[in-house]
Amino acid sequence: MRFVSRIVSSATVAVGLLAALPAIAAQPEIPKQEADPALNAMLPDPIKEAGVLKLATDANYPPCQWYLEDGKTMVGYEVDIWDALAQKLGVDLEVSSIDFGGLLPGVIGGRYDVAMECITDRVEREEQVMFVNHSYDYGNAFFYLTSTEGIESGDVLSLCGKRTAGQTGTDFVDKLEAFGRYCEENGKPTVEVSQYPTGAAVLLALFAGRIDFALTEASRVEEVRANNPVDLGTIKNPLEKQSYLGIVVAKDNQQLADALLAALVAIQDNGTYDLIMDKWNLGHAKLKPPGINLTTTRPIN
Repeated sequence: MRFVSRIVSSATVAVGLLAALPAIAAQPEIPKQEADPALNAMLPDPIKEAGVLKLATDANYPPCQWYLEDGKTMVGYEVDIWDALAQKLGVDLEVSSIDFGGLLPGVIGGRYDVAMECITDRVEREEQVMFVNHSYDYGNAFFYLTSTEGIESGDVLSLCGKRTAGQTGTDFVDKLEAFGRYCEENGKPTVEVSQYPTGAAVLLALFAGRIDFALTEASRVEEVRANNPVDLGTIKNPLEKQSYLGIVVAKDNQQLADALLAALVAIQDNGTYDLIMDKWNLGHAKLKPPGINLTTTRPIN
């Protein structure tokens, strides 16, 4: 079996990326947290002395984080989580939005203290970094333009033999390739999997007809449907399994991981975590209690 895979240059999709991202209705404010000196004391000295936590993300993925139409304001449930954690820890945030593929290397190399982009805690990733787990994943779905010839509503095998794409470096590429194997196991042709540098570029490829379907967060499909003049259909992924998401920390930085976990427990204890998850309609993704490297220390059956 061989997958047809290609990486598409960002130059082909640079125009109109922001236009493809969803807008957002007015949302309730999350209360500002009071800094806790005991939590601040847990931080590594360089972060404590600088008073700044350097965080990397890829702000193209609702409901995790994305930019509003002004191209400056970042929103999302992880944005609310990292704001609350920083306030509890008594530090400022320096947030950089980069390509997903640079997140883990950026933390490993010391350029950033942490990375957050709804990053799935996988065993192979735990060999490189640590995860401070804050939530379960929120469910994924295949989505497509209802005008696409040959795709039948509710028939996942009708996606077989079609063109699809995921963002480079994300789990979506792996899941699409796994779906291709599922197709072949069911006597159907595999899928052609391309890769694009951003989630917005994948969406634009779908709208432009360069791919036939894609895979993303179920909640993002609703945002896309609400904010774009297209008719979208969705099909459940039969291979979907629940996973942990978390904050990426350098493997040798146990002190920072412990401080983040303590701050996460604090915002759960005072109700802020529930407010955040409910604000984004992610009650099903709440993780209590949180933990570190839960994929190996608390496996999901």
